[in-house]
Amino acid sequence: MAEILPVNHFKNRKRYTERKHFIQERSKKISSGYKSDIKQYQVYCSSTAQPEGLESMLDYLYVSIVEQRVKKNTWEKRLSAIKRYLAVTYDVDFESEKAVLKDVSYIRSLYDDEENKTLIRVKGKQRVDKDDLVSLISTLPIREKAIALVNLVTASRPSEMVAIKMRDFDFDDNSVSIYMKKQKAWFDKRLNQLTVKAVKDYKAKYNLNDDDYLVGRVYKNGRYESVKVSTEAYRKFLNRTIGLTAYNLRKTQVSSMHERGADLVTITKQTGHSSTQTLAEHYLNVSDKTVDKFL
Repeated sequence: MAEILPVNHFKNRKRYTERKHFIQERSKKISSGYKSDIKQYQVYCSSTAQPEGLESMLDYLYVSIVEQRVKKNTWEKRLSAIKRYLAVTYDVDFESEKAVLKDVSYIRSLYDDEENKTLIRVKGKQRVDKDDLVSLISTLPIREKAIALVNLVTASRPSEMVAIKMRDFDFDDNSVSIYMKKQKAWFDKRLNQLTVKAVKDYKAKYNLNDDDYLVGRVYKNGRYESVKVSTEAYRKFLNRTIGLTAYNLRKTQVSSMHERGADLVTITKQTGHSSTQTLAEHYLNVSDKTVDKFL
């Protein structure tokens, strides 16, 4: 008599198969942030009649420096994108390609040469005077004012701003919960009274519900649509509204808090940075205003 297998046996087998399929698919995933760099590499291979592979990768990386004169941070991003593309598309195992990685390091060393010193200079996003910025934002229409103030005070990235919903605000606590995509964690960020009032006014005017997006979309006829807009659309919105980027606002808020006496731990609690070192290295260069005090 044949053994009768329990129902759970088949359920487990089905789940195992689904899990393996999921892992296989996830292992082949290429970040959307790499698409542009991969496309440029493909165009280069096509224009130079080279097959995609390790040799053309090295050639492209070399040309990127000696002919195209790209900045080092751009070059590093290209390298990461192409390595991921070749690993996924052609099953290239870079851990076993020691000679290729050594060649990459030699090409990278071109940035150490005197004639390439301008290629390692990174000019960060500029901060602006916060008081002047707040004065400008205060003149904006209700929706634009609320969004710009939230972005400024919370020092949020575009990807975080477009995901905020009205239910994420706690007006009684003067705070908003923001999902930090980079850290994959939720952070409660503080709001000042000016920002709380602006968001309340915006919510009331457009009769927004808890499930509506803070940014959303408003048509020329004034109709609001609750939709998660793209980060690119949000960048254009900010540029059109105040002529700045979210990173200008982020750096402005960090610098302003620091100049007013906030320590690094306090600032990271508001910005959501994973470490005070990252904050200090990328956002807290001594400002001209601070230098001017001692002239």
